[in-house]
Amino acid sequence: MRYTIVSRNDPLSKQVEKSLDERLTRVNSIRDDYNPEVVITVGGDGTVLEAVHNYLDRLEKVVFVGIHTGKLGFYADYIYDDIDIFIQNVISNKYNDVSFPLLSATIYYQDREEHYLALNEFTLINPYRTQHLDVYINDEYFESFQGTGLCISTPTGSSAFNKSLGGALIHPHIKAFQLTEIASINSNVYRTISSPLIFPKEHFITLKPTSYSDIIFTIDHKNITLKNYQLFKFQLSDKEVRFRHYNNNDFWRRVKKSFLPENM
Repeated sequence: MRYTIVSRNDPLSKQVEKSLDERLTRVNSIRDDYNPEVVITVGGDGTVLEAVHNYLDRLEKVVFVGIHTGKLGFYADYIYDDIDIFIQNVISNKYNDVSFPLLSATIYYQDREEHYLALNEFTLINPYRTQHLDVYINDEYFESFQGTGLCISTPTGSSAFNKSLGGALIHPHIKAFQLTEIASINSNVYRTISSPLIFPKEHFITLKPTSYSDIIFTIDHKNITLKNYQLFKFQLSDKEVRFRHYNNNDFWRRVKKSFLPENM
């Protein structure tokens, strides 16, 4: 097995990375940071997102496995005390690969286009000035949004920032994406649907600004400040991220583990 490790830069994660390297070498695995078959992440969900973005150009050739050393690891199958179990599972070579959809965003400017992919979500936020965006579904006008911003999430991302906004949890087997409001203004003057909107893969949404100000655009764990943008388009991508599971840790089990007390 050719593997690489993407770890968070903290003492525990680096210690786990060193131990993994030593043990995987003993079972005839080869570390290959440039052409891996398996990308092992050591850290939290942020480390997983970093690893996915590092290998966006190789998604058809790599699979991801997560080892959790943080406070919340929704994508990780193992905790750092499970290294022996992980190595034994690698040796047994019994696993199940699952694929999670990515979300595509296109930002249109007067003279160019920019394209992005996200595993969790995109957000458009300005905490200082109200955003004014017309929302179109499949090129048909739906509503005018006024508020702090909007979150567009994947099924796996539905349990991240989207959940804290009151969005729905969507199983990753459902090929869909979601639009959730961030602090919308609703009054006698302004009115939005005020509910999360869930779209099938065949649909796309377009956001057209009706007034312009700088806006913070987040792509999973990264963010950029946009100026002079003209249009945003979002839809599910044909590209997917593969995760390798050596044990039964399905979506709802992850949700329960992450958000509900153990005695429930």
